[in-house]
Amino acid sequence: MMTTRSVKEQLGLFNGVMTNLIIMVEKACSAFNRQRTADLDEMLHHQKIVADEIALLSNSLDELLFEEQGPGREFCLKLESVLAHVQLMAEDIGEMIPVLSKQIRQGIPFSQRGIAQTNELFDGQLEMLRVLADIFQTDNEMLKTFLRQEKGPSLCQLCIDFATAHEARLIEGLCLPHAAPIFLTMLDAVRNMARHGMEVAHLLMLEQRS
Repeated sequence: MMTTRSVKEQLGLFNGVMTNLIIMVEKACSAFNRQRTADLDEMLHHQKIVADEIALLSNSLDELLFEEQGPGREFCLKLESVLAHVQLMAEDIGEMIPVLSKQIRQGIPFSQRGIAQTNELFDGQLEMLRVLADIFQTDNEMLKTFLRQEKGPSLCQLCIDFATAHEARLIEGLCLPHAAPIFLTMLDAVRNMARHGMEVAHLLMLEQRS
């Protein structure tokens, strides 16, 4: 049977990835609000760091899988599934880079409501990523339940609500057509990221590990 310490040590392998994913979203938010492509360059830099860390983490999990037996081996297999979802989360966040670059370079304006909603999306992303980072550090069951049953679903619903409101603004002529694909791509990226985050929390719940 794996000890609590060994579980936390293995979960701790994800800390570096999560730190850099949080930085990427912070830079995305800064790029959008300050209209600075330099922040997007920083995002690309941290995207490469994340890719390198995921590769190292994959190798570490392969080594652990070779060493562990019994319940420990099953948990390592579970962590490989967790890593796959984290990698997809990283890809979702990375999808924001080209659309933000287009918005900034072409000076595509957002309505005041669109700006407010985009910032609300960034806030939701950051809160979710920070909760997930805390889960990797603490293995806390209450945080997993919160992410799986409350934060994740509420962020997904927020994306749906914003898409509906955006369509109404477009029909009413309150949003420029050029801004529509950018905003919708952002919504899709956030919603997909939230879904993968929920799956990570689900995989790490104690009843799923037994």
